[in-house]
Amino acid sequence: MKTFLICHRGALGDFILTWPAIHCLRKILPDYLFKGIGRTEYMRLAINLGLLDSFINMDSSKLLDLFNGKAIPPEIDHPSGAVLWLSSGQDVVNLLKKYASLPVVSIAPFPAERMHVAVYHCQSMQCHFPINIPKNLSDCFLPRTKKGNYALIHPGSGSPAKNYSPQFYLNLADELQCFGYKKVGFILGPAEKEIMGGDFSGEWIEQPKNLEELADLLKNASIYIGNDSGVSHLSGILGIPTITFYKSTDPEVWGTLGRKVAHIKDSNEKSALNKVLKLLSSEKWTNKSRNLEGKVKSPFSALRCIPCPVKFLLCKTA
Repeated sequence: MKTFLICHRGALGDFILTWPAIHCLRKILPDYLFKGIGRTEYMRLAINLGLLDSFINMDSSKLLDLFNGKAIPPEIDHPSGAVLWLSSGQDVVNLLKKYASLPVVSIAPFPAERMHVAVYHCQSMQCHFPINIPKNLSDCFLPRTKKGNYALIHPGSGSPAKNYSPQFYLNLADELQCFGYKKVGFILGPAEKEIMGGDFSGEWIEQPKNLEELADLLKNASIYIGNDSGVSHLSGILGIPTITFYKSTDPEVWGTLGRKVAHIKDSNEKSALNKVLKLLSSEKWTNKSRNLEGKVKSPFSALRCIPCPVKFLLCKTA
């Protein structure tokens, strides 16, 4: 069967922001098997969500000649086309092009100008493939069908600059209980457990062993609140009502995608907490509306909550 190669070796959040583009590509190539190159856990997650069919670990010694532009390993064979998110992948492109019948494209992992990263990936893909991009990227993923049983807070991220103090998240948990979320848990990774685990002593703490466990934990949540991180991106994509804080990063570039998400940009803890409380009290949120974006003006604009991107610029090709 014909195959198509996808290569992404970056962080979880960066990989998730390519998913709408990959989804759109799969729709126009239904007869192709999509093979991934990347981190094992991330690839397995993408397979579970129907984005890929198989994968090769990016650290496999079998890929050395490929990344050096010397030879294509038998495990990959000769894919009909490829999209490679590589900083310098022209040698790989030139090698794969010799046997490809479809475009072989290397896309820089991040845009050169200020724009949402997922929009950038979709635009880049559309420059080479006739994909149809939905007005709302959330339409790339199935709506959530199950009801959650608890609230989750993720107080960590890939950078301390993105995080508030541990007390902020403890106060947030208390407020969630006042809003009727009787069971509130904290997601802590190994590094976060070591650094701030003592601050959450006596609280319900979850430490998923892998991404599959994390996804299962998120799928059963009624609400998730966290910082700009891969966990927040995953929560939004899975359809969980998600609120993401942007203390030091830009939601217009890194905003989480999802059918029910809100972005709160604020470096001040007191102000950020007040915005969450107003958000949870709003009609849009309590009615569990399909989306916080769309043509209707968001009630959160006064709170400086920035919605997900819903419009796309078409790429002008030569």
